[in-house]
Amino acid sequence: MTTTLTGRARPVLRALHATAGVAVLLLGVSGAQAAAPPLKVCVLVHNAPYAMHADAPGFDLDTATAVAQKLRRPLEPVWTNNDPEITEIDDSDFPVRKLVRGQCDAIFSMPGPAAATLGQDPKLALGAPYYGAAFELVGCGGEVPPQMRALRSHAIAIQSQTVAHFALLMVKAQPRTYFSIKSALEGIRQQEAEGGLLWGPTTGWQLQQSASGCSFVAGYAPPAALRWNQHVATRSGDAQLRADIDHALSALNQSGDLKRIAARYGVPIYPPFASTYSLGAINDLARVRSGGTE
Repeated sequence: MTTTLTGRARPVLRALHATAGVAVLLLGVSGAQAAAPPLKVCVLVHNAPYAMHADAPGFDLDTATAVAQKLRRPLEPVWTNNDPEITEIDDSDFPVRKLVRGQCDAIFSMPGPAAATLGQDPKLALGAPYYGAAFELVGCGGEVPPQMRALRSHAIAIQSQTVAHFALLMVKAQPRTYFSIKSALEGIRQQEAEGGLLWGPTTGWQLQQSASGCSFVAGYAPPAALRWNQHVATRSGDAQLRADIDHALSALNQSGDLKRIAARYGVPIYPPFASTYSLGAINDLARVRSGGTE
């Protein structure tokens, strides 16, 4: 049986279509209002390879982007200007004040423990460690022994005022001081030093950017005195966000995606270490020099 729309039925049908259109529009407005807020991540303008405002995104930004995707939230970088010459692991250039004030939700690649890097601020907390990073031995064609105890009497390049200086003194090596990793690598190439003991992530980025003939020393395993676990910092009250980020980072580690992101920037990363830097670990290097194990 075929039903024919009468003249009276057509206006009713048009009214139904109009009502449906209003319903779709209302659903669209409701969906827009319910859209997930951006994940705001504080990053430094001059901080290769973690973040680079005028260049490639950087290891932290790419990692944060992958985390935000897993959380189904857009990523919003919150940039902070900084001195491009400060690249030491123990500097205080992290934009933690912005995090405390709520201008961002998280900071990636924060070394632990929290007492050392967050200034014991009760408003801030670190998530679970998601990778480890260390000072690495570097050579530029010459023979560099891969064990710390074997560096005795060797001239080794370091960046000024880093823990590497104290580590080399403990094993009776001869530190050669430079004010940047780039100049330290140049010093090794010019044979002013036999090798280098330099912060791995920044050094890896420098090595990737130039065909220098320098590389990380094969067989080297960083001792506890020269390694740190890395975390994401959030406000202490954001427990659910912290758990969500930790879960997303765990998934990135299990899939191998975090290691692939690090490789884009030449960053050598490790699974989280069981033990990391401490004054006791620095003192232990003296026992390594005396024939103990690393």
